[in-house]
Amino acid sequence: MQIPIKKTLDKIPGGMMVVPLFLGVLVNTFFPQVLKIGGFTTALFSSTASSTILACFMFLIGSQIHFKLAPKAIKKGALLISGKFIVGAGIGILVGKIFGPAGVLGLSPLAVIAALTNCNGGLYASLASQYGDETDVGAYALLSIKDGPFFTLVALGASGLAQIPFMSLVAVLVPIVIGMILGNLDPDMRAFLGSSKLLLIPFFSFPLGAGMNLTTIIKAGGPGILLGIIAAFTGIGAFLLLKLFKEEPIIGLATGSTAGNAVATPAAVAAADHSLAAVATLATAQVAAACVVSAIVCPFIVSYVFKLLRGSKMKKLSNEAAA
Repeated sequence: MQIPIKKTLDKIPGGMMVVPLFLGVLVNTFFPQVLKIGGFTTALFSSTASSTILACFMFLIGSQIHFKLAPKAIKKGALLISGKFIVGAGIGILVGKIFGPAGVLGLSPLAVIAALTNCNGGLYASLASQYGDETDVGAYALLSIKDGPFFTLVALGASGLAQIPFMSLVAVLVPIVIGMILGNLDPDMRAFLGSSKLLLIPFFSFPLGAGMNLTTIIKAGGPGILLGIIAAFTGIGAFLLLKLFKEEPIIGLATGSTAGNAVATPAAVAAADHSLAAVATLATAQVAAACVVSAIVCPFIVSYVFKLLRGSKMKKLSNEAAA
């Protein structure tokens, strides 16, 4: 008897990340003793396992970042990163400055910044292939720098919302930089490491879930959905920057999502600033919800605006021809 587990997970937005995470939540809620029996079981599946596996994932992410990119792809990638970061960090910092660490509507600045300063790379690549050109797809190589907690740490530290030691920023970058160097020295190593990247996602997401319980997830409900809807519209920053620099702007909207690996960001930030540990668990659940919601909403926004702009362009050409 065969069960199409992989195909089923692929049909769920962020399924390879979200499903193992919720399985971890279920195990920790109803059978927490299983995670404490010691040996390899505890080493691989308990909440303490996520840091090492996540560090390995960052190394693999770095190996896929090319030093040499086409100038136009570099330009677009820089604009996409800047637009996404300005909007995401701006909203999070504003929430923190006005409402304090507790945030508003159940959303802490940590949750907001963690969810809004990155995007779902797979979703972006898919939308770029459908609505953009090869330079839009190529821009993802630079856009992938936003993966992980680095930009969240920068935003929180620079704004004074968290005390982030400089070496914590360096420590986040080291695995990425080492992976980047190795991947650029040897294309075969890049291909090998890239093929292993996705394998680690369920292995660090399950331990993250094992640090939560169902009560936490239920609390994430409304605020988590709201966070996902907000994330789906954060691509407006990249859209406007691309338009300002006279590039086709539609693909900027494809950055309006939350990356699956952003679920790990609150825990990584709390490790750098222990004062945020109290809100990190709830923020993790909210970011997980935002990942799913934004992955559903974002493609509809891109499709709608694409048709709107194409219709407007066709009407303009028709009017010019008539004149």
